[in-house]
Amino acid sequence: MIRPVGFFSELSPGWGLAETGSIRNAVRPLGEPDEKNILDYLRSGTGIWSEMSAGPDVLDPYAPEMTGIGSLYTDGTWLWREDLTYYVATYHVALPNEFVEHIRTLKYKAPVVSESRLVDIAKNDLGINM
Repeated sequence: MIRPVGFFSELSPGWGLAETGSIRNAVRPLGEPDEKNILDYLRSGTGIWSEMSAGPDVLDPYAPEMTGIGSLYTDGTWLWREDLTYYVATYHVALPNEFVEHIRTLKYKAPVVSESRLVDIAKNDLGINM
């Protein structure tokens, strides 16, 4: 089973995955000391779903709309939305310690996810008929 990260209650679509509470409670004044490396990891995940959708910054109604917000990335173990990178970079949104330790253990290099694993995640975790 895939482990969702960053599926905050204010963000849509949520894909029916467990929400991780309110994003407002995850905002911090400063990020992790290695936040840049964590952001690189998030950006280098394997794309599993791509959307052309656009949506607002749920924390700043005056910010420009973001594109592809519902797109999904994975490292084969964890699954996150494309806009998670934006929220971590802009608001230093806290990520679960277990996920951050996972990233550090992999030395900030997201593994390539096999096509069979991507199909498994799409079918079994996201409910996509294939």
